[in-house]
Amino acid sequence: MMIRLYHGLFIGLLIFLTACASAPEWPPKENAIIYGLTHDATMRKVMAHCTATQPLLKDKAWQAEKNWWKRNGLFIEAADYGFSYNLLTLNGSRQETNARYAMALALEVQRTADSRAKIVTTSSDPENCAKIISEYNEGGRDLNKSSEFHPILTSLYQARKNQGPDLLLKQARVTKKTGKKYSRSSVTAERLVNRSVCPRAKVATLKSSWPTEIFEARCPDKTYALVSCEWGNCKLR
Repeated sequence: MMIRLYHGLFIGLLIFLTACASAPEWPPKENAIIYGLTHDATMRKVMAHCTATQPLLKDKAWQAEKNWWKRNGLFIEAADYGFSYNLLTLNGSRQETNARYAMALALEVQRTADSRAKIVTTSSDPENCAKIISEYNEGGRDLNKSSEFHPILTSLYQARKNQGPDLLLKQARVTKKTGKKYSRSSVTAERLVNRSVCPRAKVATLKSSWPTEIFEARCPDKTYALVSCEWGNCKLR
């Protein structure tokens, strides 16, 4: 009973926080998940900016990203596993609640990543990109720098090894029960289509590879639209 009460209060809190302008307070595991996903999102934003503004650094940026992922990729996948696991264990097949949880966490990841990336993207120092790329390449921005979150990500990595197949099975059950391919942004995409394209559209998942998801929407008049979602933020293509 207490566990159910905790889950109900936790979900209620997330729904409330999604509507608030201030940043939410997350439990330790969610903070570790956000920590991992934010570092990945920040790295991608920084590398995209540096390769676009300084093409001569493209090869170094690519190598730095590759090396960073060799050292940290398993922990990013662990954070993603923790996110997916929480969606299913807290919300089951209730896609409306899943959407709220995913949006709240995704907004926090995006907000923090944007803030951190601005240090590079708004800098007037021409050497800044070279310095940041070097830090990523040499381990200065690795996830093990956090004594608080790295142990949690390590435990999530072990859980992913032991329980990953069970999670995939649960996702398949959700797909079978709802008749829709499991994805985190489907409700958000469907709302966007119904609001901006046509009502009563049928939305199908074309790609479900978080943080990127792509949907096809077919309207009653046989027209269709594509929706792309990144970290839970969806737009028409």
